[in-house]
Amino acid sequence: MVSIYMFQKIRELNNKGLNKSQIARELKIDRKTVRRYLQSNAPPQYKKRVVSTRVDPFSNYESKAKEVLTNIEGVTPREIYEWLKDEGYQGSERTVDRRISKIKIDTIKPERFFEQTYSQGEQSQFDFKEEVELPFIDGIRLVQLHFGTLPFSDTCRIRGYPRLTYECFMDGIHHFFKVTGGQTSNIRIDNLSPCVAKVLKGGKRKWTQAFEQAITYYGFGVLPCSPGKGNEKGDVERDIRTYAARIRKLVLHKGIIFKDWEELNTWLLEYMENRQSEDSKKRLCEEKEDLKPLPHYDQNIVCRVHVMPASSFGTVHIRESNYSVPDEMIDQGVRVVVGPYDVRIYRTDNKECVCVHPVMGDGENSILLKHVLPSLIRKPHAMIRWHHKEILFPEPCFDKFYQVLRKIDEMGAEREFLRTINLVHYTSLSEIAVAIKLVLETKSINLFEDIRDLLLGERRPENVVDITIKMNQEKLKPKLSEYDNFIPKNNYKGE
Repeated sequence: MVSIYMFQKIRELNNKGLNKSQIARELKIDRKTVRRYLQSNAPPQYKKRVVSTRVDPFSNYESKAKEVLTNIEGVTPREIYEWLKDEGYQGSERTVDRRISKIKIDTIKPERFFEQTYSQGEQSQFDFKEEVELPFIDGIRLVQLHFGTLPFSDTCRIRGYPRLTYECFMDGIHHFFKVTGGQTSNIRIDNLSPCVAKVLKGGKRKWTQAFEQAITYYGFGVLPCSPGKGNEKGDVERDIRTYAARIRKLVLHKGIIFKDWEELNTWLLEYMENRQSEDSKKRLCEEKEDLKPLPHYDQNIVCRVHVMPASSFGTVHIRESNYSVPDEMIDQGVRVVVGPYDVRIYRTDNKECVCVHPVMGDGENSILLKHVLPSLIRKPHAMIRWHHKEILFPEPCFDKFYQVLRKIDEMGAEREFLRTINLVHYTSLSEIAVAIKLVLETKSINLFEDIRDLLLGERRPENVVDITIKMNQEKLKPKLSEYDNFIPKNNYKGE
C-alpha cells in the first residue's frame, strides 16, 4: 500500500502522458501497484492494527519490574534493564525505559488536597528560592529570592539577597511586614540553619541565640515545618513555583540589567504589587486591621554584631573573611555590624562609621586600597611580599608597568609604582590604565613624570610625592571607591 502522496503522484504523472512502466520507474515502485491505483479513484485506506503480531519481549518480565520498583527506592530504568538482561530479557533498553515510565504513571494514586482557611493577621509564611540567575552591571549574580506570603489575603512580596544568612532572612521578614502594614501573630518557616540550632523530639526546636532574640523582640510565635514537609507552608511554596521562573524569564526577555540590590528590590516590589488582584488588595486592607505594629529596625536584632579590636594588620576577622580598617583604627576597639548587603565598622567610643565593605563569602576578603595605600607609600618595599598585593594589579598593564620599572631601577621600582597608583587621588583608575599603556609605547625612562603630565597637565599639584604626609596632616578622605571596584576577591590563608 502506498501513501496518499504517492497515490497523487501516480495520477499526476499519468495525466502528463507517462505510461504505467514509466511511472513505475520514475517512482521506483511495482508496475502492478501503478495499475491498481490508476484503476481505482479511491485513495489508499489505512486501518489501525488491532492485534500486534510481534511478541512483547517485556511481558514475561513486567511483574519482576514492578516488584523491583516497589521494594527498591530510587532504582533507575537502566538498572532494571541490566538486571532483567541477566535473567534472560532480550528486548531493548528503550522498551524497558518506556514501559517503566508507564508503570510509574499507572501506579501513582491521585493526591487529595485540603483547602486551608486562615484568620486575619494569624499567620505569614517565609522561604527562600535559592540561586536565581539575574543580570547586574558587573555580571550575572546568583540571587537568593526571599518570599513572604499572607495566606489570608493572598499577598506575596519578594526581596533579593546575596546569601542565605540570618541577617538576610530577618531583613526579609522585617521589610515584608513593613510593606504589608504590620506583623502577624505567627510566622511559619522551614528549619533554616541560621534560625534552628537543633530539631528536638516532639516537634520542638532549639533556636539559635540570634533568632531567639528576634522572637522576643518582635513577639511573634514561630510555627516550624516538620522536616521534609514543605507542604505545611503551601501558600508560599505556591508563590515560589509561580513567580521565581517568571521573574527570571521576564528580566531576560526585556533585557533588564540591575545597577545594585536597591534597584532590584524596587523592581521586585513594583512587580508583585502590579500582579496583586483587586480581591487580594481588598482582603489585605481588611487584614491590616488585625496586624500588630512593627517595631523599628534594630541592627542589634536583625544583623550580626561583633565587638573586637582591629588587628595590627589593619583588619577585622568575621567568620572566615577579613575586612580592612583605616590606619588610625589599628589595635583600637571596633563594632562590626554584618548586614544583609554590607559590613559596617564603627568606633566603639562613639557612633561614627569608619568604613563600609560589601559582605564577602567565607574565605574571601575585602581590603580597600584607600586603607593600605598611605602605609604602602611610606613602606614601598612591603608590597613585594604583601599577602594581598594582587589588589595593586587590577589589570595586566599594571603588572607590565611594574616589570618595566624594575628593569629601569630595581631598587626604586616599588616606590615609582605606588606613586603612579597614588594619582588616583586626582583622576580615575581607567585613565591611569590608559596613560600607562600610552607611556609604555614611548619607551620613556621617566615613566611616572610622563604619566603624571599626561593625566594632570596644568592641574598637576606642586608635590604629588608628598600626598601621604599632606593627607595625614589635613585628614583628607580621598574617594577611591572607583578603584576599589576593581579589587579582586582573594582567598585569605592567614595573617
